[in-house]
Amino acid sequence: MSVVCAAIKNGEVAIACDTQISFGSTIATSTHIANANKLHKVNDSIIGIVGWNTLSDMVDHLILKHPDRFQLSNRMEIYSTLLELHSIMKKDYFLNTKTSDNKQPVESSQFNAIIVNPHGLFEISKLREVNEYRQYWSVGSGRQYALGAMHAAYAQNASASQIVTAGIAAGCEFDQGCSLPICIEVLYMHDH
Repeated sequence: MSVVCAAIKNGEVAIACDTQISFGSTIATSTHIANANKLHKVNDSIIGIVGWNTLSDMVDHLILKHPDRFQLSNRMEIYSTLLELHSIMKKDYFLNTKTSDNKQPVESSQFNAIIVNPHGLFEISKLREVNEYRQYWSVGSGRQYALGAMHAAYAQNASASQIVTAGIAAGCEFDQGCSLPICIEVLYMHDH
């Protein structure tokens, strides 16, 4: 799987990811694969995606073809964008919306992500749930380790970029689905 971390502190917004991609039991990192970065820039936002690698290709193509459809300034804009993009992904990209969970309430978009921009830090789930976070958050298989490391770093005198670096490092150290090196991007909040 992967790990993506984001944090906001003192007006700085940082997002980071590991660079492992897996194909069944075979893994590759940025040493071997050129497109190992899971961070995707669109307008004033950066989207960090975990899930099937083909979904990163879908998102890259959607950004290329429809950058104006990515309205990501607040929870409801993001939710509306996800509804619109889900429909396009099903029709144009043949997205399989079924999962092994027969009790899911709605179709799955098959990926989780974090969005950061000058307006904040948002998480989206595969069922298109949108949450906004005030301090930090993580998604992916290494997230439990990342959240612990970010919790400890946030309490210290660490910057947002140092907090996410600690999170990714912990995820890569303890989760077999994550590997270094780290990709990181930094933005600044509008009100700072």
